[in-house]
Amino acid sequence: MNTLTTTPFAPLLDRLFEEAEAATSPAVAGLPESERERLMHSKTEYRDFYGRLKDLWLPVSRQTGELLYMLARSGRAKTIVEFGTSFGISTLYLAAALRDNGGGHLITSEFETSKVVRARQNLVDGGLIDLIEFREGDAKRKSSGVDRSGALGRCEVALYGNLVAG
Repeated sequence: MNTLTTTPFAPLLDRLFEEAEAATSPAVAGLPESERERLMHSKTEYRDFYGRLKDLWLPVSRQTGELLYMLARSGRAKTIVEFGTSFGISTLYLAAALRDNGGGHLITSEFETSKVVRARQNLVDGGLIDLIEFREGDAKRKSSGVDRSGALGRCEVALYGNLVAG
């Protein structure tokens, strides 16, 4: 079985990618590029920057989502940790891989409350919410993922924003 091609998953992804393509952020558009770069790389002001992005989608591309799915499938992942779910597109791909692997657990984090609400609804709409644990808050300031003692056991895939480790 391949969840990516089934209903309700496939039509949901189509709709989400359309919404992401149409989205804009006036708060970010008004910032000069040099200021955006400075805020994005700041160790102290990044929260302000991402607060301005609360309405802006930060999705993986369809191809990157399919790659995430294939990596999790081929690694027979049962536990996945993701930092930064945004509106949940990458989370949907990872959860689909878990479903097609026979189940598992995906811990995802996001510090923007409005994005957590939206991502959670997208996972409900995709029929994959039972695999997800949301951790709201800043992963840089508190533990949002795996307990260092190894309480979750093995983690086969970790997604840090746009970086994948496996």
